[in-house]
Amino acid sequence: MSTLYVTEIGVQVHKEGQRLLVKKGREVLQDIPMIKVDRVILMGKGTSITTPTLYALTNRKVGVFYLNSTGRFILRTVGNEHRHSQLRQAQTRACDKAELCMSVAQSIVRGKLTNQRVLVQRHAEGATWARRALVQMDAMRRQVDGVQNLDELRGCEGLAAKEYFQLMRQFLRPPRDGRTWGFERRAYYPPTDPINALLSFGYTLLLNDLVAACQLSGLDPDIGFFHAMGYNKPCMALDLEEEFRTIIVDSIVLTAINRPLFELSDFEIGQPWKNRADNDKPDHTMPPSLLKEHGEENRKNIRPIFLKEASRKKFISLYENRVNEQVYYPATGEQTSYRRIFELQAHAMARLILGESTDYIPFTVR
Repeated sequence: MSTLYVTEIGVQVHKEGQRLLVKKGREVLQDIPMIKVDRVILMGKGTSITTPTLYALTNRKVGVFYLNSTGRFILRTVGNEHRHSQLRQAQTRACDKAELCMSVAQSIVRGKLTNQRVLVQRHAEGATWARRALVQMDAMRRQVDGVQNLDELRGCEGLAAKEYFQLMRQFLRPPRDGRTWGFERRAYYPPTDPINALLSFGYTLLLNDLVAACQLSGLDPDIGFFHAMGYNKPCMALDLEEEFRTIIVDSIVLTAINRPLFELSDFEIGQPWKNRADNDKPDHTMPPSLLKEHGEENRKNIRPIFLKEASRKKFISLYENRVNEQVYYPATGEQTSYRRIFELQAHAMARLILGESTDYIPFTVR
C-alpha cells in the first residue's frame, strides 16, 4: 500500500473503473490501481479530486488529506473508521487525571530524549566533544523523573530540545557553493532558513500520519496528555509524534543535507508572514516561551523560506521511503514499517486509556 501525493497546480485525481488517474487537463500523469493506495494527499489550492473519486475512496476507508502548499494540515475526509465511543469517553476522562497525565507525558519525553541521544551518538562518533555532550543528555533524561508537574516537564523538554538542535548544527555539512545554511536554532513557524524549512515540512508530514493513526485506532487526535490543549490543536497526535521526530524527520534531513541531496537553489523566499492568508491561524508547534521571545509582530514580518515545488517532491519521496522502511518492533517481535508502527503505538495508547495496560512504552531505537 502507498500514499498518493498530488502537488502540482492544475492536477486532478479521477476514478476510472478500479483505477486512479492523476490528470492535468487531458494528460494522464499517473495511472494507479485503487487497491494499492491507502491515502491520498492533495497539497495546495490548485489540486483537486472529483466527487465520484472521493466517494469511492471513502467507501474503501482511504483517507484523503487536504494540505496547504507548505504542508500544513487543512482537513481530512474518510468514511466510518470506528464506532469506539467508549474509548473516546475514556480518553476524555483519562486526560483529567493528573497522575496518569504525568506518567504518560514522562514516558513520551523519555522516549524522545532517548532517540535524540542515539542520533547524536551515531553522528558524533569520534568527535572530541561527543562524550561530554552525551553525558549532558543523560543528565537531562534523568531530570525527567524528578519534575513535579507538566509545566516543569515541558520546560525540561524545551531546554533539552534547544541543546539538541545546537548539537545537530555541528553535523550539517555546508552548501557546496561555500555559503551557509543560516541554521542558528530551531525556528518553529515560519521557517527562517533551509534547514528549518526541511524540518518543519517533515514534521508536518509526520503529524498528518499521526493524526491518521489516532483516527484509525479510535483515539481523538485533539485530546492528549503532554501537550497543553488549545483550539485546533491535535494534542494526542503531537504526543505520539514526539518519539518519532528524531528517527524519521531529523534523520532524513541530516542524510539529505550531508549527501548532499539539497542545495540552496532548492529553496525560495516567501512573502512576509503578515501578508499570508492564513497568518491568523495559531501556531501549535512553537512553545509559548519562544512565541514570547520572538514577539508576534516580529514573527509576522519574517520572510519565510520554503522548498520549491520540485524539491518538495524530492523530500516527500525521501519521507515515504523512510516511513515504509521495515524495522524491528519490540512489542510484537516482528519486522514492520514505521508507518505501521505509528498505528501500533496509537493502539498501545488506546489500550492504556481503556485500562488494558498499565504503562505507555514509547518506540525507541538503539
